[in-house]
Amino acid sequence: MSARASLPAPHSLRRRLTAAFALIALCTALLFSAFAVVFMYTLEDEFFANMLEQETAHQQASWQASARLAAPLRPYVSLHRDSSSLPDDLRRQPGVMRGGEFFGEAGRHYHVRQLNLPRAAAPTLLVAEVSRELLVRPRLPLVLGLLGASLLVMLALTLALGYWLAWRATRPLEALAQLVGSAAPAQLPKGFAAAYPANEIGALARALDDALARVATFIEREQHFTRDASHELRTPLAVIEGAAFLLAAQPMPPQAAQQLQRIRSAATHMAQTVDTLLALAREDLAHGDAAAGALPGAQDPVALLPLVESTVVQLAHLLEGKAVEVEVALAPQASFRVPPAALRIVLANIIGNAFQHTQAGTVRVSFADGLLAVRDDGPGIDPAIQARLFEAGAKGAASSGHGLGLSIARRLASRIGLALTLQAGADGGTVAALSPAK
Repeated sequence: MSARASLPAPHSLRRRLTAAFALIALCTALLFSAFAVVFMYTLEDEFFANMLEQETAHQQASWQASARLAAPLRPYVSLHRDSSSLPDDLRRQPGVMRGGEFFGEAGRHYHVRQLNLPRAAAPTLLVAEVSRELLVRPRLPLVLGLLGASLLVMLALTLALGYWLAWRATRPLEALAQLVGSAAPAQLPKGFAAAYPANEIGALARALDDALARVATFIEREQHFTRDASHELRTPLAVIEGAAFLLAAQPMPPQAAQQLQRIRSAATHMAQTVDTLLALAREDLAHGDAAAGALPGAQDPVALLPLVESTVVQLAHLLEGKAVEVEVALAPQASFRVPPAALRIVLANIIGNAFQHTQAGTVRVSFADGLLAVRDDGPGIDPAIQARLFEAGAKGAASSGHGLGLSIARRLASRIGLALTLQAGADGGTVAALSPAK
């Protein structure tokens, strides 16, 4: 598990909640501003409409009393019997005889109303030039400035409030992610759900608490089984290897010698597997840096040449009776910063694998550009298992093992910070490579 700090990401829940608050505030403020401007214009138009209503009533009363039109009540209102007496910028407007609101030149603003009088030859137009009476247009920059400032203040307050609420809402979730993300496999947290509130996050914490408890129980059971089983197997394996060694020193028929060699090879392979399982199950291996995937004890460089030479000597019996030459081309300064015990097990797996599958030719161990390569002249990789080469149980048709060695070796290499790859050689055979993991 990774122990990364849970910082707000570009698409984090906290940022999305804050953005949602800001968007709601912005939309609300813009809608309110538009409503305020429309309201002011509507109120102003309603004022001029009422003024024209008063002028209309005044002229109708005068007409009924004396059959004449009276002087307008306001100085900016004029009467016109036809369009010829209208101002030039108003006369050119289409539909002016029907009345309405018109915009003239030089900022002039007209409200026109048709006055129908009994027994009049033609309708009379009431024209109000209200440019000096306007309330909204001259003050519109000030009003928009106030609305804009109010919008910015509201947006800032909403952002602050939204961020605070989002922080309050997501803080338990981040704490939960930090707790679970920083947990080592051998030290999974227990009983942490009680510290979380009784809401959706609390329900998630309880579910994670229960799941991690089951995982911890499973890990403990598997580690105990692997450690105990591997430990119990070491004694009979030592007996088998010792007896085989003593038998090999005695004269015997070729067929019996061949069968004895198979016993020794199988015992060696099983001893390697047991050592690997023990290494994987050891408590100190489980306490490594979970973020880097490496094991402790890798502070000093480990020279590769002595390890490779001792491994080749240890596994030399796998080449008895074969026309195989071993070449070790490693500079004395070649090294990896990994635990030596674990590296010895990985080397034993890949070198032993090369020895077992090579019947004739060369097994060459070399080091260049930080990469340790083991090349052999064996039959190569079976195409049927190329895609699942490192899966447990994957093995070629000619293999007599159980298909676990490469899977275990790669897992152990990963645990000590190395990458293990296997590919076909350019001239046949197989190339196993170890390099620091990126």
